[in-house]
Parts: sequence; structure tokens; C-alpha cells
Amino acid sequence: MLKSPFKTRNPKDFKILIFYPNLHMSALMPQSVGIFTALLKQEGYPLDLFDCTYYEDIDSLTLGKNTNEEKVENRNVHKYDNTEWHERGVKPKNGIVEAFKKKVTTFKPDLILVSVLESTYYLAIDLLKAIPEKDRTYKTFFGGVFATYAANKIIKNDLVDYVCRGEGEGAVVEMANALSSGGRIDQIKNCTVKGEGNIFRNNMRPPIDIDSVPIPDWDLFESGSLYRPMQGKIWRAVGFETQRGCPYTCTFCNSPSNNVEYKAETGGKFHRKKSIGRMKKELDFLVKKYDPNLIYFVVDTFLAMSNREFDELKELYSDYKIPFWMNTRAETINEYRAAGLAEMNMLRMNIGIEHGNYDYRRNYLKRNVKNDVQIRAFQIAAEHDYASCANSIIGMPDETRDLIFDTINFVRELPDSIDATGAFIFAPYHGTPLRDLAIRKGYINDEEICSLSNTSESMLRMPTISKNEIQGLAKTFSLYTKFPKERWPEIKIAESDGAEGTKMMDKLGKEFDNTYRQFASASDLHD
Repeated sequence: MLKSPFKTRNPKDFKILIFYPNLHMSALMPQSVGIFTALLKQEGYPLDLFDCTYYEDIDSLTLGKNTNEEKVENRNVHKYDNTEWHERGVKPKNGIVEAFKKKVTTFKPDLILVSVLESTYYLAIDLLKAIPEKDRTYKTFFGGVFATYAANKIIKNDLVDYVCRGEGEGAVVEMANALSSGGRIDQIKNCTVKGEGNIFRNNMRPPIDIDSVPIPDWDLFESGSLYRPMQGKIWRAVGFETQRGCPYTCTFCNSPSNNVEYKAETGGKFHRKKSIGRMKKELDFLVKKYDPNLIYFVVDTFLAMSNREFDELKELYSDYKIPFWMNTRAETINEYRAAGLAEMNMLRMNIGIEHGNYDYRRNYLKRNVKNDVQIRAFQIAAEHDYASCANSIIGMPDETRDLIFDTINFVRELPDSIDATGAFIFAPYHGTPLRDLAIRKGYINDEEICSLSNTSESMLRMPTISKNEIQGLAKTFSLYTKFPKERWPEIKIAESDGAEGTKMMDKLGKEFDNTYRQFASASDLHD
């Protein structure tokens, strides 16, 4: 049995610091932090937040490039006006290490909640390392997607005391209450707990009723955190969750693993949807409090619903008609739904292509959707003047240059009005079947973890294509999809990181902006 290391006290005397180790300038206040803030406030705990989003010197921790700027340079997203963003309260910062040390030593938390993605785990660890030993009077509790699938690795770190697998709503409150009351902490479901030389691993609790989750409370964030760039403009944006999880089985994503894990351990279904009544209550609250001019539907596959459910949501949202962004799959789009999305005032949709070779897509990614279905989805979007983005992934297991060009050539078949056609470099995230495949083939080892530096380079060591070639193709992917093929020899030069390649990338990038960014103007009319 393991009891709390703290003496019994009232929740109002037990301080909790929420630590958000985010990618630089990846601005959207997260659902998890908002929900945990609301839950812990209800319990009476004093709270504070450390948000890494606006620190420009993250690179000082050798964690990689400014990924947002890299996307702009690669012509994956529109360039935005920093001045406009700054005028709205978003202030770039420096001195992240000293700022974090100051936050911890002045607030003096008893518990630090750390919500991590795999790519931000090392950032969290490096900042925690900076705290002097004499000031480490707190306990740390890690959660998030990465923690769910790598709990056994995270718990081994000397800076980690507790890890939450799966949903955190019930576990976070139960752990905080047990710690503050001096109670027993080794039997809390979802939690892996370390103490007195032992590690206690507990099963997960059933999936939570997402209608019962509190509306996110983002009051701990700076006021400028409400703003987000999209399509070259700055929007006042909030995230909105209509469903949790995904019914599909894509092997590069860990959402399908949630379905498997929850069914095996709890018998419950991870993929759940909010009721119309709950969504109306939440929208009313968010609109009144934040007055957003953009809604981000933070859902894996927004249109993973029946026509009846879509009609109900359309009727509800027609009372608001706030421009919105959503992510979906090609097979969920048809003319009927496209017309409905127009009535709802959709601004932009992201559609995952992932790979242009049907056999590779079906056999490796478990996405059995035909090319003509995908092309038709983008045609429908174009017919309704929607801004749409075609998402692709390159550098996946066993890929070759020819296979990557299958994707490039497929994207070239899409309507010219497609707003963005960039490619992400495959990251072998824990909890994904493609990671398991990469390990079995010896392309990575089991101990490797995706970090910020891996967002711009491949982790895989494959005989079929080099890391440098993958990186060069990611950098020039948008150029290959838009420029005429007779310009491809120039683009090949731009793949290189040398002086000649950098010069060519700059030249072609400027030409790209002048020639192909014009197609974004039609979508801007939705503002």
C-alpha cells in the first residue's frame, strides 16, 4: 500500500501547477487543460499555469525548429502578420528556462500536472530538470496521448512520480483528492504510481460520459492565447469537441488503439458523441464568454456521423453560423453534406489523403478508400468554394522516392483551388501499428521517442530512401504538386540544404506565392 507523501490538508491549501509544454506558436487553447482547470476549480484547488507556446527560445533546449515558421517556409500554410498577432496580445517571449524556474519557485506547487504529446515530452523533462533539487518539493503527474501508450517508459524517469493512462477527468480529481487528504494513491484507476521503491500499475476506468465533462475553462491562459492564425489571417478561436475518438483504423494514428485498449480493459467503447443538448449548452457559453469568430472542431473525423446526426448538428449550428474549421475523411463527404456545411458557414476543411498509391494506402495504412472517391471529395469542396487542405504523409515504412511521387502526382489531380497541399514526415508515435511495423523491420528501436526535432526530419533508418531525401521532399512537396513538370529539375535542386538548394528554394518559394496563393482569395470571402 502506498499513501500520499503529504500531510492532510484542505484542498484550498494544496497548490496545483498545470504545465503545458506546447510546440512553439501552435496556438489553440487545449481542451484537456480547460477541462482539468474547470474540474480542479470545482474542488477548490489553487491553480496556476505555465504555457510554453510563445517562447521563442525553445530551440535553446536543442528541441528542433520553429515548426510553424517551417510550415510557412515550405508553403504548407499561409504566412501571417506577426504585427497583427502582437497587437492582439500575443507577445513573443524568451528565457523559457528561467521563466519556468521562477513560476515553480514562486508558486510553490504541491503537484505539477503535465499534459504531454510524444513530441513535447522531452521539452517537459528538460524544463523540470532545470528546477534546483532544493525546490523539488512537489510531485509530478504526467498524462496525455503519449502517457497512455508509454506509461512504463515515462514512470522510469526520476522526474516523474505518477502517470495517467487514458482519459484523465476522473483520475486527476481522484489523485488530487487522495494526495491532499493524505489518502491511499496506489489503487487509483488509470494511474501508474511510483513510490517507496515500488511501481503500481492499475487498469483503466470505463470511458467517461462526455456529456458530463465540464465546459473548458481557459481563464489561466493569457488573453492573447485566444488568437490563432489561419489562411494568413488572425482569428479569435476556440476549440470545440463534438465527439471523442474515431471509428476508423488508420495505422499511423493512435486513436484506433484507444478503441482496442478500452474495449479490452473496460468493455467500454471509446468513440462517443456529445448530445445535441450538451453541444448547445457549451456553444452558448463559449460564444457569450469568448465571442469567437472561428470555431475549431477538435475532432479526428468530424463527419463520422449518420445523415440524421448531421442534420441535427446543422440545425443546431445554424443558430450560430460562426466560421469553422474541421478535419474529416473523403468518404464522409457528399453533395448533400457539402450543401449543409455551406448553410453552417464552414470556412475550411482538412481532408487526409495520406498516400496517393492505393495499394500502399490499403495494405500499410488500412485506408481502403479509392482514388476517385478522394478526388471527388475535393471536387465537391471546390464546387462550393470551400478552402480545403490535402494532408499527406511521406517517409512511412518501406516507402521509396517513386512511392512518394505517387502521392505528389495524385495531389496534382486535385482541383487547382486546393488551398494547401503539404506533407508531414511520418512520426512513429507510440500506440500506432506503423510504429510496431517500423520496430519489427529494424527501422527504429523500441526505446526511441519522437521529439520536437523529429517534426522536421525522419526517424526511420530505411534501405529504400534516406532521411535527407525524405526531408528534402517534405520541404519541396508543395512545389512539386503545383509547378509544371518541366520545372521539376529546379525543384530537385531546392531539395538540398546546401547554398544552391537554399537559393533555389527562396526563388521558387516567391514564385509559388505570387502564382498559386491567389486561389486562397475565394475562401477569404467567408471571413
